[in-house]
Amino acid sequence: MKFKLTVLAAAIAFSGTALANGNNSDVEQNGFDNEATVSQYTQGWGGNNSSSVTQDGVSNSATVQQRGWWGGNTSEISQEGLGNDADAFQNGTNNSAELSQSGYFNTSDSQQIGNYNVLVVDQEGSKNTASTYQNGWNNYANVSQDGFGNASDVVQDGTRNIVDVLQDGTKHTSDITQSGFNNTASVDQGGSFNDSLIVQSGKMNVAEVLQRDLKNTSDISQEGFNNSASVDQAGSLNDSVIVQEGKQNVAEVLQRDLKNTSDIYQSGYDNFASVDQSGFNNEAKINQSGAQHVSEVTQSGFNDLADSYQSGYGHTSTITQSAASGFIGGLLSVASNNATHVQLGMNNSATTTQVGGGNVTNVYQH
Repeated sequence: MKFKLTVLAAAIAFSGTALANGNNSDVEQNGFDNEATVSQYTQGWGGNNSSSVTQDGVSNSATVQQRGWWGGNTSEISQEGLGNDADAFQNGTNNSAELSQSGYFNTSDSQQIGNYNVLVVDQEGSKNTASTYQNGWNNYANVSQDGFGNASDVVQDGTRNIVDVLQDGTKHTSDITQSGFNNTASVDQGGSFNDSLIVQSGKMNVAEVLQRDLKNTSDISQEGFNNSASVDQAGSLNDSVIVQEGKQNVAEVLQRDLKNTSDIYQSGYDNFASVDQSGFNNEAKINQSGAQHVSEVTQSGFNDLADSYQSGYGHTSTITQSAASGFIGGLLSVASNNATHVQLGMNNSATTTQVGGGNVTNVYQH
């Protein structure tokens, strides 16, 4: 068994010198060729840094460095298996990091700067990667990975931001960036090769992504106040983009089956957009600027196109596209339906329903 503890850790963590008042480090290693490095500091009158590292297996590596301003940092790392690598860096007051890895060649890299930040990382499987950066006050991040080759990247900069990431399967990617106050992001991925990107700036924005099956993609960007975006994808090669600017906008996307595409852009306030897609190769676009618009698109056929543009105040748009029933109807429905709604001014309403294929509707209201 290989046991490594730096001179600095031995001098500071165990000796209880005046510089590092109250530091405590407990390292226990079983197995072969495991490596642990612990460094703890405090400044001024602070103390109470604590680190516990437990490793069982082969060639696992753990690095903990706690600097503190007034102390109170806690870091726990527990690893089982082969070639896992966990790194926790804390600088501030009362930050907490708990990293747990089991399996093969998993990697966790975390950095906490500020006060009262909380990080929990749990990895099982092989070659999963979690990278987390927290800067500010009272941020919370929870990352759970189970499977092969999953990657999670979390950046939190601000106060009271919350992240939950759950990845189960193969080669999922989740990237979350939060800046501001009280933003919430949740990602749940199952299946293989799904990709999620969430960027939040402002305050009290909420983003939720649920992905299943194969190679679905979701991008959410929120800027402003109290915006809400949710994406639910199952099937393969579905793509969703949501961009929200302003306040109290709501966007919902539900995608099933194969190769459906949804683009939603909202600016202003109190707008609502909904896209529900199933079938094959359908495309929906919703663009809202202004206030209190409602736009809903439902597609369940093949190769259909829906485009809704709203500017002004209080418009309502509904587009429904579906394939015809029966074998012959299904064949004829392969031809694209095309519906476009353009609404300007105030309080306009438009509804289009298309069944079959090759239907074209253009609505312009001012």
